[in-house]
Amino acid sequence: MAKTGRPASLNERRAEELRLEIAFAARDIFLADNSLSATVERICDVVGVAPRTFHRHFPVKEDVVLPLFARFGSLSVHVLADAGDDDDAVDVLVDAFSTEVPKRGQVEVDRAFMALVLRDQQYRLRWLDWGQDLAGPITAFLANRFDLGTDTFTRELPAQLVVQACRHAYVHWVEDGDFDRLRIALRTAMVMIVGSLNPCPVRPERRQESVSDE
Repeated sequence: MAKTGRPASLNERRAEELRLEIAFAARDIFLADNSLSATVERICDVVGVAPRTFHRHFPVKEDVVLPLFARFGSLSVHVLADAGDDDDAVDVLVDAFSTEVPKRGQVEVDRAFMALVLRDQQYRLRWLDWGQDLAGPITAFLANRFDLGTDTFTRELPAQLVVQACRHAYVHWVEDGDFDRLRIALRTAMVMIVGSLNPCPVRPERRQESVSDE
């Protein structure tokens, strides 16, 4: 999908829809086989596209999972972006990284798919790489609420900790299968991370609003 800030063109939207269609087809085959070994040709037969079309969107077969990760990530980013100034940061972070799976009603499907991904080094690396794309939006969310400073390392560190905590929580979820414990683990981690941050000074206009409310 276009990343230039302009609206996606019709061709770009169609390309993204095809990428998702191929990705979901591949996921379903992987789950049916309980294996990631299905060939590109087999995936293409299911979708009804030629292998050259597949490789136009995915240079190597392992990249076929990236649209699925990107879709989940975009939903998480929307939760962060839509949060109100007065919304609790911990609640928002937990919701951003845990509400989409049960909302789709495919908790066990997602867990089985993640189990396959985590068992294969190449697919696992793609999951880990994808997580890094969320660091920027998380930093932007936290910077609106906390004083992250101006040093690049310290400014980005909390977001990196959030990403790592999410990874760790999801790995444990795949192993034990208890989604409620996933949310508890995420909350525990977010409380630790957010609790280490200093709130931003109250802006003059916000201070005036508080006085007016009284």
